[in-house]
Parts: sequence; structure tokens; C-alpha cells
Amino acid sequence: MEWIADHLQYFIDHPEVTWSGAGLTGLGVLYFLVTKLFAPRLRKEYAPSVSNTFTNSGSGDQSNALGDHPIGQQTNYNGDSASNRGSGGVAQNGGVAAGQSGVAVGRDVGGDVIINNYPRTPQGIPLQRPKQAEHLVGRKELLNDVLAALQPGKVVTLCGPGGIGKTALASRVAWELSPDGKPPACFPDGLLFYSFYGRKDVSLAFDHLVRSYSDDAQDSNPEAVCHLLANKQALIILDGAEEADDLPAVLRCCGGCGVLITSRKRSDAPGRLFEVKPLDELPAEEAFRLYSRGTACCAPTTADEATVRAVCKRLGGWPLALRIAGHYLRNTGESATDYLRFLAKVPFQRLGSGEHQDENAALLLRRSMDQVSEDARLALAMAGCLAFAPLGREPLMALLNTDELRACDALNELVLYGLLERQGQRWQVSHALIQTFARSEQPLSREDLERLAGYYIAFCRTQSAAGLPGYALLDEERVHCLRLIESCLDRELWQEVQGLVRAIDIYLERQGHWSEWQTALEMNLTAARKAGDRRDLAWCLNKLGYTCDNRGDKDQALIWYEQSLPIWRELKHKQEEGRTLNNIALIYRQQGRYEQALQTYQQSLTIAQEVGDRQGEGVTLNNIGEFYRKQGEYDQALQYYKQCLPIRRETGTRKGESITLNNIAMIHRVQGEYSKALEYSKESLAIRRELGYRAGEARSCRNIGLTYEDMGDLAQAEEYITLAVEIAEPIVHPKLDEWRDGLEQVRAKRQGA
Repeated sequence: MEWIADHLQYFIDHPEVTWSGAGLTGLGVLYFLVTKLFAPRLRKEYAPSVSNTFTNSGSGDQSNALGDHPIGQQTNYNGDSASNRGSGGVAQNGGVAAGQSGVAVGRDVGGDVIINNYPRTPQGIPLQRPKQAEHLVGRKELLNDVLAALQPGKVVTLCGPGGIGKTALASRVAWELSPDGKPPACFPDGLLFYSFYGRKDVSLAFDHLVRSYSDDAQDSNPEAVCHLLANKQALIILDGAEEADDLPAVLRCCGGCGVLITSRKRSDAPGRLFEVKPLDELPAEEAFRLYSRGTACCAPTTADEATVRAVCKRLGGWPLALRIAGHYLRNTGESATDYLRFLAKVPFQRLGSGEHQDENAALLLRRSMDQVSEDARLALAMAGCLAFAPLGREPLMALLNTDELRACDALNELVLYGLLERQGQRWQVSHALIQTFARSEQPLSREDLERLAGYYIAFCRTQSAAGLPGYALLDEERVHCLRLIESCLDRELWQEVQGLVRAIDIYLERQGHWSEWQTALEMNLTAARKAGDRRDLAWCLNKLGYTCDNRGDKDQALIWYEQSLPIWRELKHKQEEGRTLNNIALIYRQQGRYEQALQTYQQSLTIAQEVGDRQGEGVTLNNIGEFYRKQGEYDQALQYYKQCLPIRRETGTRKGESITLNNIAMIHRVQGEYSKALEYSKESLAIRRELGYRAGEARSCRNIGLTYEDMGDLAQAEEYITLAVEIAEPIVHPKLDEWRDGLEQVRAKRQGA
């Protein structure tokens, strides 16, 4: 045995040595000698001194059994070696995740060779502690809750999407229960670990369970396993249970043992369920810094702090992504700033560079997608085209051309795998990176995207036409509509972009969502230019001018209008030419260019009357009246308003009617006719509330408040001006600060009175 031991030690110390003539490396010879010739003898000689503590002197990142991934053939050459063949699992730094035919070869701290398929204490009690994660932060509270819930006879499940840290947490549970290599008091019959990744056949799990107690066990059928475990109090950790072909069969055999399951499927949780969520902001930053230790981004400068926060925000606290990102920076030396820039452009190129599943976020998610139905895959692809926000079942019903039940089944299937979360009657993608994966790696086909856009176009048209009740429904879908416009733009679906923007246009304008309205119009502008649609281009330019005007950016508004005007003239579209001239005149007046404004208004009015555009005529008459009101020529202003009002009522232009009524009220107010002013203002307010015209409602409330202030009724003045400010705040009205100052003045007057 001394000769054998000397040669074994030589091959351990010189793994690069080749056995001449056979083409075998030193490690290959060692493996042959150990497993085929001397394993029984060595087990007998060394069993009393076996320590379940392996060391790994290297600093590489090749160790497996780190997370939600198959444990396949892999060898770690960083100092001590751990070899795994067949379907067995191996872990270094403290334990073995041993499966069928799995072999762990390493050295303990004393230098003795250890060969053990199923690690046990000297008393023969299984103690299978999987390798601990490199870093585990932000999980203390969850860890304590899991430890408290684990009891003999109880089943506890850790559930969440791939890469969220379920296996890492389960590993820490094992080490918390047995930090000294002894069976925990609550589980005196040991700790057993089995991973279903790559081994879905539960007969392999049965074999593992019986061999954990006896190397010579022959019978591993379910009855034998039930008999073996009937009177035992062990903790059995079943990792990757979503891949098991019959998990309930295994659970039926566990008797009085405690069971800790990790799974992506909520349906795998017969007992206490713990959802493993992404890390919060501060733990995420800590984890990222630990994984990238030694790189420039760990320096405590303000700029690097900001970059780290931005990277972690982009990764959304997903532990796997944080580990991949940190390792990437540590191993490549790339700056965090460059990494952040490329991460924003091609996330899954930066998060999918590892060869093994535990270092490849995209592969983890693809594996989940391989296990769900075609309907569920389509549902996640649809979610990728929409916003990272709760979504309803109706779009999927339209996409599948099916009923509510089938759509709900598909969405709930994704919930089972942790890819979606249920939120009341809606569903939410469970992590921003899953949303990104769906968008970039699992996109809808062009035909399906057209069908989805068609549903939203019809939905938005219907709800927009319904007024306020419809606006309430559009509030839930607004972010999805905007994201869908972007998705259609990316796929060059120009008509769908135009249809979506036109369908949501009135709602966005009336409800004061001006920033989103401008974003939608700018995307439509791009589509119009790409498609060469001159009419649509002119329409977008004119609408963008109106949007900028509402937001107080008069100069930019004029730029858009002046780009729109020559296109309408080129198209010989006199009606739109006249309306655009009216808009340009309005900006001139606001800029104090009164002569130009009046001349341009007259041009607009002439065109409207020539072509019979009664709506356009009403708009221009109102604006000429506004021109004279601003000049202090109230009688002349009132004449134009009174010409305008019947036209607006004739054409059913309710919004325009409310504007003219409000303008008439202001004339009566400055003339001291307060009763008439209140009458017209309140009529205007009622129409604006009916329409859901938020900016107009705010203006009417303020004007009523100012009228009451002039009348000396400060209580009513404060009430209406407060309403105006409350309505103006969420839409960021350009007059908001001015109105707030006026409100404070009214309040000061009341206190002084």
C-alpha cells in the first residue's frame, strides 16, 4: 500500500503527467486506480477519519452546484480537484451534491485522499451539504423564516424564477443547520441533497435516497424508500423540483422527514411557500461590489457609486445577473461605465457569456420556456412587446383568438414558473430582466404583433369615444399602448404605429398626459418619414406644435407648425393649411407679434370660409376674439366670441364651446358683471368635466375662483383655486407656479380678514 500511496500522491501533485503509451493524464490514472482498484480498501481504511470539509485553494469561477442549473460533467483544477461523471453532482468548499454514479475526489485539510459517493459522518449519518454560494446577501430575514418553518414532517418550498437564488438559499440552510459537520438536533438522521436538474426520472432520486444510508443497498423502489425513511427525521433538500417527472411520488416516501424544495413552479409547493424575490437596492449593490471586487467600480468615488447604482438598477436585483456582471468586470477589467452602456443595448450578450447554466441568464430562462405550453410562450412574448406593468387577459384572448379560460390558463402557467405574478385581475412580469428576455430573445412574430396592435387600436378607439368611463380603462393600458407603439416602430409596422397614435391621441391630450402624447407623436413622426407618408407627416408636425404650445414651449411649437405648413400647401389641402395658419397666429400673439398675428388670423379665416370649414372658422373667430381681449378691446372681442359660439354648437365641437364660454366669462368678469361671469364659467366647467378635459377644467376652476375673489367671497375663491391647483399638479400645467402663488395670496387675505 505504501507504493500505491506514494504514486497516488505523485499523481495528485502532478496532474499534468501523462502515462506513456496510454495517453492518460495523471488525473486519469488517479481516477482509474481510485475508482476501480482501491475504492473499497480506502473507504474502509479512511472512513473513521473522513472530514466532510473540502478545500479549494483556487480563485476561479468554475465550481458548479451554484444555482438553478444542471450538474453535469465538470472538473475543477484550482488546487484540489473534484470530478463528476455521469449524472452525479459535485460541490467543493465543504460538501458534495452526489447523485447516481457521482464521485467526489479531493483532499481534506490533512492531505488524505477522500473518496466518498455519499458523504456521511463517522457514525454513518448522511451529511450532504451543497457548496455554498460565493456571496449571499440580503437574505437574512428570509433565511430565518425558512429555518423556523423547517420541522420534521413539514414541507417547505422556495419558489422563484431561474437565477433568483433558490439553490444558494437552500445551501445556506444546510450549512446553518450543520455548521460543524454534525447532524442538526432537529434532524438527527442527517441532511440529504438531490438535484433534479438533468435527472428528471424520480427513480434516480429514490436510488440516491437509499444509497445515502447504505453503499450496498440493492432495492430502491418506492416501497423500500418509504420503509427506509418511515422512522427517520432527516432533512431532504430537493433542488430543481420543476424538472421532476413525478415529484408527488418522492414526497409520499419522505415519511417524518422534513423536506425543503426549490422550484420555479408554485404548484410544486404542497406545504409552506416562500417566494424568493429580487434583492433590494442596497443588498444588490453590496452583492455586485463583492462579485466585482478588485475592479475600479469598487472605488468609493461619487461617479463610481452612481455607475454601480445604475448597473444594479438595470439588473433589477436579480442575483444571477449581479454575479455574472460582477464576474465579467473582475475577469475582463472592463469599466463599469462601458459595461452599463453595452448592457442597455444588448443585455443578454452581457448576461449570457458563461458556458455553464449557472453563468448564463438567457439559458436559464430558455429552459423555463421549454417547459411551458405554446400558449404560455406566446403570452410571455406578448408581455415583452408591452410595458413592464400589470396586464390584462383581453390582449392575449385577442392574440390567441380564444376565450377567457384558455388565456387565463396560459398566464397562470407562467405564474407557476415564477415568470409572472398575479396582481388581482391582472398579471405582472416578475422581473424586469425577464421582460427584457421576452422582448429580445422571444419576440412575437410580425403577424402576431400586427394582430396585437389591431386589438389595441380597436380598444383605444372604443374607449376614447366613450369619454370619461373609457378614459378610466385607458389609464390601465396607457403604458402598454406607448410601449406597443415602440415595438411596432422597431418592426417597421408603420400603419400600426399611425393607427395606435391616432386611436389614443384625444385621450392623451384631454387627460393632460402631454409628455407621453409628445413621445407617441415623435414615434409617429419617425414612422411617417420612413413610410414617406406626407399627409401623416404634416399631421404629426402640427400636433407636435400643439403639444409644445400646451407645455409652454412656444418657440418649439412655432418650429413644428412652420414645418407642417408647406407640406399642407404641397398637398393642396386648404382646410389643414388654414388650421395651421391659425395655430401659427396664436403663437405670434403669445410672442407679442400682434400685427403678424392678426394678418395670419385673417388668412386662416378667409381659407376656412372659402372651403366651408365651419369648425376651422369657429376656431379662428374665437382666437381673433382672444386677440382683442388681450389688447383690452373687450367689446370687439365679445363680438367675435358671439359669432363663434353658435358655430361651435352647430358643429358639436364641445371642447371648443367650453373654450369660448370661458372666454366670454372672462370679459364679463373684467367688466364687473360677476353673475354673468359665473354663469358662463360654470357652464364651461360642466362641459370640460363631462369631456375629461383636465387642463380646461383647471382653467375654469381658477377663473371661477378669481371671480369670487373679486366679489370678496374669499372662502369660495380659495375652494376653486385649490381645485385648479390640484388638477394642474399631476399634468404639470405650465401655469402651475403662478396659480400656486395666487392661492397663497388668497389664503393670506383670508387670514388677514
